[in-house]
Amino acid sequence: MSSEKQEWLSAASDNRQISDSELDLLLQQPELQQKLERYQLAAAVFRQEKTVSLPADFGADIAALLHDEPTYQLTQSRNLLQKVGAGIRYAANGSWLKPAAQGAVAAGVALFAVLGVQQYQQPNGQDLMLPSPVLQTNPVGGFATPVSLSSSTVDSRFAEQEQQAMQEQQRRLQALLQAHRQQVRVTEQEQVKTEQDNEQ
Repeated sequence: MSSEKQEWLSAASDNRQISDSELDLLLQQPELQQKLERYQLAAAVFRQEKTVSLPADFGADIAALLHDEPTYQLTQSRNLLQKVGAGIRYAANGSWLKPAAQGAVAAGVALFAVLGVQQYQQPNGQDLMLPSPVLQTNPVGGFATPVSLSSSTVDSRFAEQEQQAMQEQQRRLQALLQAHRQQVRVTEQEQVKTEQDNEQ
């Protein structure tokens, strides 16, 4: 046998990678398989490893054992939402979730209220900093007014619009708070129901 064959067989016995063509050659020639087995045995002796020789029909024995193994059919009794809910309850005893959710909703409501108020209450100083147009083509207040009206009438229209905007903002805030309260009640009812289901 040539020294090249011995080199790659020796490398294979030391668990080094061999090429696909060398692997095909090894699988086709039984004498190379026997030589590789001897090389592996010698390497194990040098490393002072205990070797256990496996019978030639080892793979067939494993296949027969697997064929005789009974098959089990697992049924899925709970759906995904119940699994997630159970996982959340068991994580840190589930007591952290309710206050965290309530805090997140409260923070959202507060953010909505602050941004809504800031939108409708811009300071007058900002109007002074804006450059005034040379020719004003838009009517004051977004609608045309007769020349005979005094400035107090126009100011009262602006006051009415501001008041309507504030009332609309208050209505939206009240609706959001009501929705939050309702959501808290629904989640509490669902949590009580799932706890009762788990106890049964």
